Amino acid sequence: MPEEPPPTRKWTRKDYILTTMAVMIKFGDAVELYLPGVITQKVSCELGLSSIQESVLAVILFFCYAFSEILAVPIMSKFGEKFTLILSLYLSILVAVVCAVVPNYYTITLSRALIGLCGGLNGATIGIYMAKQVSSKGVLNQSSFLFEALAMPLGGAWVSFLGWMILDLIGWRIFVLTTSIPLFIPPLISLHCCISESPKEEDGEIHGERTEGSTEINGELLANEAETTKLVGTRKIEHVPNFNIRVIKSSVYFFCNICVGYGSIILLPWLMRSYREKAGETEGSKCSDHIVQGNDLLILSVVNGACNVIGRPIGYFLWTRIKFLPLQFTLTAAMAISYAVILAVHNIIVTEVLMAVSKLCYSLQAVDVALLHYDY
Repeated sequence: MPEEPPPTRKWTRKDYILTTMAVMIKFGDAVELYLPGVITQKVSCELGLSSIQESVLAVILFFCYAFSEILAVPIMSKFGEKFTLILSLYLSILVAVVCAVVPNYYTITLSRALIGLCGGLNGATIGIYMAKQVSSKGVLNQSSFLFEALAMPLGGAWVSFLGWMILDLIGWRIFVLTTSIPLFIPPLISLHCCISESPKEEDGEIHGERTEGSTEINGELLANEAETTKLVGTRKIEHVPNFNIRVIKSSVYFFCNICVGYGSIILLPWLMRSYREKAGETEGSKCSDHIVQGNDLLILSVVNGACNVIGRPIGYFLWTRIKFLPLQFTLTAAMAISYAVILAVHNIIVTEVLMAVSKLCYSLQAVDVALLHYDY
């Protein structure tokens, strides 16, 4: 059997539409994921929440996000990726409006939980949808750089930076409405009007013809599909050896990476407030005297956002140039050392710097996580 030619990187009109949609969805999801670090303490102050209520409000989005990643599989299997994306985008817009219009602890907690569910559906679905719809694997790798290495970190940096600029001026209710809702409307229009269910595209798709003993795809003669491959629709799907073991290993790898990346969203604001209270910088009993606000949000934007913006493109560059195991071991060791020093040295400046280092290492790893997730 002749060697398979390298995947084409020629982009079609549909590829551009799909990538633009994925970029906006990922940017909006990142805004929602990083939003708790910006508004949770302010919401807690205004509503007079207890420490337990504030903790639940801070983390429930991430629990629901993880649960919906699992829930997305049967939903996609039954209704398809396109329906799953449309459902999650509509729900995201609806619950954000409810959260702003009816602001009490229970409605806000429910809205954060539902937004977590929607974000998880988006996160699990968009990569699979892109892998099935784009014209080639080369295009998938390039588009994943745009929506994973650029859109996700930019969204995390943007929401903190926007909070620094206007949160105190407009209040958290209007801020919630102005962050992600405008980003979810164009993808809905694209899904309804511009993208068909079929992965075929007039100007560059994969076409297959079955013969009695072989399969021909774009002029390439393949061996009998029963030997090494099978066809799903018009695409060739290769069998993966040791699939179950690979899933377990990758799940542990994903878990450790996400704990560092998403954990810092809530951990850093909490540490900033905690150090300030212990140092006695605030006098009086007003809650608003020691919450994370003002210039603190600019620090969040740099640590949680800018380090991510720098790290992910570099990670994409290193992906094909440094072996996987040495690179991942080095990054994991750097994150472990950073957190060990944070636990040993109780200083806000040291904490912010080392959190930035660990976030940079996370972002370098996140590219490999995404590419392993979306590869097909």
